[in-house]
Amino acid sequence: MADAVSLLWYGAAAAGVTESARKALVNRGFGYTLSRHFLTAGIACMALSLAAGDPMTLDWADQLTGLHNVAIVVHNALAMLAMVFTAGFLHTLGQLRLPMPGVVTIFVACAAAMVTLYLQAGAHTSFFGAPKNPTLPSQLYSAIYLTYMVGWLAALLLGLTVVAMGEVAGVHGGVTLAQLGVAVSLVGLSWRLGVVLRLLFDPHHPPRGTHFAVFTDGVGLVLFVAGSVFAAVTRRMFDRRDRRRAQRQEAAIERLWLRVRILLAQRRRPPLSSIQQMVEIEDALLIVDQLIDASTRSKIRNELWDLVLLYEMDIEPMATAVEIEIAIALIVARLSQPTAVHAPGNTDAADDTEAWWPETELLPVDDDKRARWLAAIGASLSERRVRRLAKKLGPKPPRR
Repeated sequence: MADAVSLLWYGAAAAGVTESARKALVNRGFGYTLSRHFLTAGIACMALSLAAGDPMTLDWADQLTGLHNVAIVVHNALAMLAMVFTAGFLHTLGQLRLPMPGVVTIFVACAAAMVTLYLQAGAHTSFFGAPKNPTLPSQLYSAIYLTYMVGWLAALLLGLTVVAMGEVAGVHGGVTLAQLGVAVSLVGLSWRLGVVLRLLFDPHHPPRGTHFAVFTDGVGLVLFVAGSVFAAVTRRMFDRRDRRRAQRQEAAIERLWLRVRILLAQRRRPPLSSIQQMVEIEDALLIVDQLIDASTRSKIRNELWDLVLLYEMDIEPMATAVEIEIAIALIVARLSQPTAVHAPGNTDAADDTEAWWPETELLPVDDDKRARWLAAIGASLSERRVRRLAKKLGPKPPRR
């Protein structure tokens, strides 16, 4: 049984140290919130706690120091310190009303009481803090430690429930797995606390289920680390997907901007930011609204209606793209006609052309929904159906 426990605890400790190192590197590279730093420190402390509390470490520490149960105190102190960082994690998320000075004060008071009990009765006795030692100092030591851990793990489980509500599906699965790890550890520690409380009132009562409680510590940390890794991988995948989607959206908007600039009488000099490009696109769409009459709009949507019937597709971006192509064709046809504008001295025709050119006003564009709409229009410009329909309903070239 000791070999199985050692394998589980050392494996869980290695997994926890590896995950905390990964989080430390990632958190350093990006502007992560303080809550993630607290969580990283908490995982590291809990992993080191399991390494210190492993039976092989206990025997080695006893031989090295000549004192009994030194590693047990270190094991418990590191686990309690991990709960301090857990409290910081919950505090930064707004899930803990107790201020951090109060958290630290509780930790120091409990740790001081435990160290005092150890120095008085545990340094030279075997199995201190374990059910095999039913003496009052030993069980008081265990009661303080287990009550502290059960309370903070319950708070962490509740806090993770709130965190999971605001996450997307994949990340939510990782948080749920971490919750399962916390729940497993909480069940094991609660069982041990029940055994300790029973021994305080009846020292001769035989403890039961202690091996089960020992296993839950290692299993709980492994599940928590697995949930953390799963959430990190899923979040990385979603972030990469969102970046690619944003890049495609920006490219579509830029393609639309380059296409509609011909409609603008006044243009800014490039390079332009995405917001400035969308402002010019909105200006150009106002021109399109003035150039395309209601009958043409109706014909365009009638031609595209089969897409709604067959695929339930939103045809408005494609219809707007057709309107843009027709408007550009109208502008080009108007400007390419040989008029008296080019004759010197004919100011009347020049004034007529200047008055004919549609006027716009600059509109602020910073809405993500509007950006997606403009990107959909830009993507529709490359559709064959759009070019074919624009040619069909657009101005006919003059016969020569």
